Amino acid sequence: MTLVDPRELYPYLNAILESTGDEVRLGGVVEGDRVFDSRETTRFVWNYGVTLPKMRQLYRRGVDSQWNADDLPWDTDVDLEGKVFDIDPAWAEADWFLKMGKKEQKRLTIEYNTNLISQFMHGEQGALQAASQLTTAVPDMDSKFYAASQAFDEARHVEVFSRYIHEKLDREYPCTQNLFNLIQAITVESRWDFKFLGMQMVVEGLAISAFMSLLQRTHEPLFQQLVRLVLRDEARHVAFGVISLKDFYTEMNEKERRERQEFVYEACVLMRGRLISGEAYERMGVNPETIKATMRESQEYRGFIGLLFAQIVPNMKRIGLLDGWLAERFDEMGVLQFKDYDADAVLESLIMGTDPPTPDMRAAG
Repeated sequence: MTLVDPRELYPYLNAILESTGDEVRLGGVVEGDRVFDSRETTRFVWNYGVTLPKMRQLYRRGVDSQWNADDLPWDTDVDLEGKVFDIDPAWAEADWFLKMGKKEQKRLTIEYNTNLISQFMHGEQGALQAASQLTTAVPDMDSKFYAASQAFDEARHVEVFSRYIHEKLDREYPCTQNLFNLIQAITVESRWDFKFLGMQMVVEGLAISAFMSLLQRTHEPLFQQLVRLVLRDEARHVAFGVISLKDFYTEMNEKERRERQEFVYEACVLMRGRLISGEAYERMGVNPETIKATMRESQEYRGFIGLLFAQIVPNMKRIGLLDGWLAERFDEMGVLQFKDYDADAVLESLIMGTDPPTPDMRAAG
């Protein structure tokens, strides 16, 4: 079997990381703190009035929607031997899973979801770093106000996921290398719109779909309440990206637009690749390659992968990047059919705390 060099798979992301002396590395996890220099843009502006009314409204919504992690019912008992999460339907009929005892099946489900929640926590730290950078870099005061409010949101998300993992679950899993590759690239890239594309549009867009899916298959009330609060914040963060980038690419030349498209595409492929993480399976004595084979054959898993892009694809259309080269790449990924999905209705319903519409599962096939 010929191994493909990740530098060839992700040339644009790799070029960004090369400025730090690093490169894209796939698989495995990141051990220990990582320190690297990033080139930051700082922009002072002197117009303190309202220049972007929609952005100011979003900021006001953010201020009005602040919540305190201590107000969650942390005294809730979480029985890890009970039904905390549903079994992944992709596993349900797999031979290796059926050979497990009921206790092992429950344990694997806990380990898998603990790993998933750990990655959410690490991703939220990445969002905290990016939002902090955006506060200095964005070109207007309304956006600076909102970026500052998002930084506070992200700090709270790191807090609540960390607290849930350490108080209610058995262990914390380290950040996957794939996720860190993208977080590092977003942090290092100095152009402010790349931070929006990478974090607000890709990472946060995927997170909304993943959180909504996880919410449907958890039965634990504390976690349900936590995720609903986080989802409300995340919806505003994606809206922040859409408002900021709408019309930004209209006058941009083709070379610069293509750079953004390549960045988005590589970020999407990289995040799709991190969804099968081997650490939880290895802990339970299951070969990750067996899991990968199961997932490749699972219609449920393919549908889930498609639905993850139900935010990203239509929002790329809204900001004017979904044409030509990127449309062809999304078509190859099997997700272009989401281009007309009403992602804005999902964001608005989440912000308002109502049930969002669900994409047609047939579109994910």
